[in-house]
Amino acid sequence: MYRLASRRSLYNAAALQAEVTGLQQHGNRHDFNYNLESTKLNAQIVIIGGGLAGLSAAQHLLANGFHNTLVLEATDRYGGRINSKRFGDTYCELGAKWVNIDGSHDSMYELLRNAEGLTKELKQPTRVRYIHAEGEGQQSNIPPRMVELIDTLFRDLCRGYRVRDKVKSGGDLHSLDNVMSYFQSESDKLISASFKLPSEQTMAREIFQSLFKDFSSILGCCLEYMNIQYVTSCPLEQESNPIYVPTGLDNIVNDLTHNLGGQQLQTGKPVGQIQWKTQTECQLVGCLDGSLYHADHIICTLPLGVLKNFSAALFKPMLPLNKLQAIQNLGFGNPVKIYLSYKRPINHWLKSNFRPLGSLLKPIQTQAADVSSANPLRCWTQQVVEISQQPSSRHVLEIRVGGGYYDEIEKLPDATLLEQITNLLRQCLCNPRIPYPQAMLRSNWNSSACYLGGRPYFSVNSSARDVQSLAAPLGDAAPTLLFAGDATALNGFGTIDGARSSGIREAQRIIDFYNMKYCA
Repeated sequence: MYRLASRRSLYNAAALQAEVTGLQQHGNRHDFNYNLESTKLNAQIVIIGGGLAGLSAAQHLLANGFHNTLVLEATDRYGGRINSKRFGDTYCELGAKWVNIDGSHDSMYELLRNAEGLTKELKQPTRVRYIHAEGEGQQSNIPPRMVELIDTLFRDLCRGYRVRDKVKSGGDLHSLDNVMSYFQSESDKLISASFKLPSEQTMAREIFQSLFKDFSSILGCCLEYMNIQYVTSCPLEQESNPIYVPTGLDNIVNDLTHNLGGQQLQTGKPVGQIQWKTQTECQLVGCLDGSLYHADHIICTLPLGVLKNFSAALFKPMLPLNKLQAIQNLGFGNPVKIYLSYKRPINHWLKSNFRPLGSLLKPIQTQAADVSSANPLRCWTQQVVEISQQPSSRHVLEIRVGGGYYDEIEKLPDATLLEQITNLLRQCLCNPRIPYPQAMLRSNWNSSACYLGGRPYFSVNSSARDVQSLAAPLGDAAPTLLFAGDATALNGFGTIDGARSSGIREAQRIIDFYNMKYCA
């Protein structure tokens, strides 16, 4: 049971040193084991954030005997950016949606595969139709072979092969200023080499632009802001057949919280101050409701957006300069999720998933803040990547958006958004009778005070070194303040796998610290 700050902490680093010294004098191996187990029971560990990183850390600590572990979650729900909602006739994911097949230990796939009684399905491959938003909606003008070829070429760009060639040759390095410059420069060369007719080149350019927006939609950021190192360090290689959970991905989270009681996982506990020590000072975590908690170790899994806005005032003493700089350097996006539910089955007018073409992506610098403007060059619907029917649903559409306008779209009134997306559907499908939906579900990661953004990425001012700086633990004799979350994991950066592995990583760091003290 956790004790409030007014009560004396049962354990600290000084006490640990005294016990180890005494045990060394007696040289009794039985005493070593006894005191190690006793220390595990008494060590107070506070985990800030009940997302995937925090819950994975807690589960790992509990499994290794650290039962005095507490998770403080600011919102009224746990799971972080895994957020499933019942909507229409199905479940919709406002955050992470798919789990890639991965055989590594402690991956999300392993967690999903081992979950008992949970229905899992492979995403079935579907051919997406490309149509012109301002044309007659004809697919025949776009040969399937062209689409397949461009998709293959683009996947190679995403893996960063051509980046390495450019760096080795030392030529055309200006195209490596950001991801968009790289994509644009290389796609122009590929189009010229692969297609001879002007009409084919125009069509190929529009398909490439759609794929650029697809890449952007995953991260929720403009590609002009992204460091080219992202495609070499964290390539987005989507599985062709990932796994999804028809009843909601947050079912996985239930397995992580199975052994966490009400006193160990507390929701509605936004943290206002983190007092961490460098030597022997008392460590405290203070919540905005006035409660205080002693801690021998603190694992911070706050989202990057929250750290950017509040790290200067949240931590006492202030974080080291290199860590503050890393927080400010790294970028974070705001992926937009929009779901529409219709009264009648949508297969009456939607025969297949499709992607609108004909609206080339404009540089972010030319975009106006007023995205509801009637100016077609500034309308957010030009950034729609794909309109698709939800798996296992007859009534729900998903609208994916890329390229820009993420924060502005989130602020659009429901009525404006519904009118504009319905007009786009009618225009693309040449059907003025497409009805208005009866309900809408939207994400709001950027405007949520407990997240202030979504998935992290390498901005043009950041690199892998910033990830390492953010992940580095603080403390002199012991790791007293540790950092986890998808922004602290180079392997799986910005993904649910990265979040989970980072939590386990920091939990294991604490476990290793005590094992070394007692078993060396």
